[in-house]
Amino acid sequence: MNDFDRECIQGHRIRDIEPRHVGDLIKIGASVNLSPWTAENYLEELSNPNALMLLLVSDENQIFGFIVGRLIGTDSVGMDAEIYNVAINMTDQRKGYGQILIQSFVEKCRQLEVSTIWLEVRESNQKAILFYEKNGFERVQQRSHFYNNPREHAWLMRLALKSCHA
Repeated sequence: MNDFDRECIQGHRIRDIEPRHVGDLIKIGASVNLSPWTAENYLEELSNPNALMLLLVSDENQIFGFIVGRLIGTDSVGMDAEIYNVAINMTDQRKGYGQILIQSFVEKCRQLEVSTIWLEVRESNQKAILFYEKNGFERVQQRSHFYNNPREHAWLMRLALKSCHA
């Protein structure tokens, strides 16, 4: 466990996701209609050395939510990150937990000297779009028919991070 795992935020802890958490991730994702990932998808991502997978848990290890992303790029061209999934238990929404997760992910990316964080979001998910914009993300491009079930366009969004060494 590294220092980041032990970090306490407002009485909650950010931890790295482990294989034993996969069932909870699937349950939370299904409860909020997240584009579904299978257990195999999560386990495969956990085996990727570039994965950034964080949980928000209580002191009693109750899981409130999670964020799944990955480092992309190389040292020679610069490192970016992409967020694939963010979810908060339906009963725990609107309590600031999503804010804690996104700030923790951004801070982890800053520590790793990431230049830009990218994500896609359904164009109908105005709640998420406003949340990301509040956190400094900007809409870059619309991707036609990106999502299925239902078929829908996506917004590609980015957050440019300032270099810690500038």
